[in-house]
Amino acid sequence: MTCSTTGPFASSFERGTTARPLPLTPAPKARCHKPAGCGADTCDVKALGAIVLASFAIAACGGLQPVDPVQALRDGGASTAKLKTVTASLKFTKGTVSFEGYALVSATAALRLPADSDTIYKIRQGDVQISLQIVIAGGRVYLHPPFSGFTELTGAEASAVPNLAKLLDPATGLPAVLPLGRDVKYVGAEKVGDVDCHKVSAVYGTSQIQGLLPPLTSAGDVDATIWIGGSDHLIRKAVLSGKFGDNGTDSVVEVDLSGFNGGVVIASPAVTPGA
Repeated sequence: MTCSTTGPFASSFERGTTARPLPLTPAPKARCHKPAGCGADTCDVKALGAIVLASFAIAACGGLQPVDPVQALRDGGASTAKLKTVTASLKFTKGTVSFEGYALVSATAALRLPADSDTIYKIRQGDVQISLQIVIAGGRVYLHPPFSGFTELTGAEASAVPNLAKLLDPATGLPAVLPLGRDVKYVGAEKVGDVDCHKVSAVYGTSQIQGLLPPLTSAGDVDATIWIGGSDHLIRKAVLSGKFGDNGTDSVVEVDLSGFNGGVVIASPAVTPGA
């Protein structure tokens, strides 16, 4: 190729010489844009975003991982059976469950296992709702009705009173019954209060549930959902759904457990003469 260029770039070539190819230079590396007077450039922002996403991923992986639900129920029963004291509450959220002519609304109890309890029952008759306190200590049963003192119940009256301590009896209560469920499924991880729990569902037969408390007599199978502590394996909560309402109707009862091995003092109360 012969170049006969004139003009401002003529000095770049020698007239009548062959043009040499221009040397190839690598393309400049892309630089992140950072306007004058601004803070972090786009590279900084992208890096920060990656760190944030990674943090979320790590946090998500840090929760409870799925476990064998059957083993979770076994562990829950074994750990709960070792408790010495606990606070238990029952709440009837659907249907009517009656006992001795009164509809049970709720019950809250301080339990000293295996047999002592101090329970406040809320019961309803018609439009009237009242609270009753029942203390069971040393095998003796005491009733504290409204506007009166304690009276001791004996014989058949004492035997008919449900003892919430039996709810956690290692042989017949939740610790023994829950591992025997069928159609056991792992539902997921969920918090109860501030505690990460495994949520498990299972089905129980009528005879299994009847052993928990006398008022819970179901006309059919009972569906249960149980929350078990991920680290201590203690049963935190159970929701039972079945036909243990009056006349075999559908009913739901929620059981909540807390205050594990806390300070519980249950003493025989002074009986009011003539009460």
